[in-house]
Amino acid sequence: MYIMKCSMKENFSRGHLTNYGNIEISPSVGVLNYGQGLFEGLKAYRKPDGRIQLFRPEHNALRMQAGARRLRMPSPSLEQFVKPVRQVVPANKRWVPTHGKGSLYVRPLLMGSGSVLGIGPAPEYTFLIFASPIGNFYKVHVNI
Repeated sequence: MYIMKCSMKENFSRGHLTNYGNIEISPSVGVLNYGQGLFEGLKAYRKPDGRIQLFRPEHNALRMQAGARRLRMPSPSLEQFVKPVRQVVPANKRWVPTHGKGSLYVRPLLMGSGSVLGIGPAPEYTFLIFASPIGNFYKVHVNI
């Protein structure tokens, strides 16, 4: 898991990789009370030769930035999004299924993590990325 934080008037701090685990939040955080949150989802696949391939993380970063603008939330830069994704995937490479058996689902999440009860933005935001192996959603059937 990768975690990075910022306050409303600052840029995102330098983040860090950490073990997957629970996060502690107040019941009055912006994400729970006012929906100040958004997420992306992308996949890392194992190729036939065993290497791991990500599918367009830059597009996910740009989509998160657009959503954050609409919600008036600070957002990680393109580099602050893509670089940690490229750290989380190798850190979880043992969970990437073999070719054709699924993928590693990577979930970047941006949320208002500061306490706020009232109209206005959260005083703090958290950007985190976690990953989980998943199977194939759709099986290909060919009817002849």
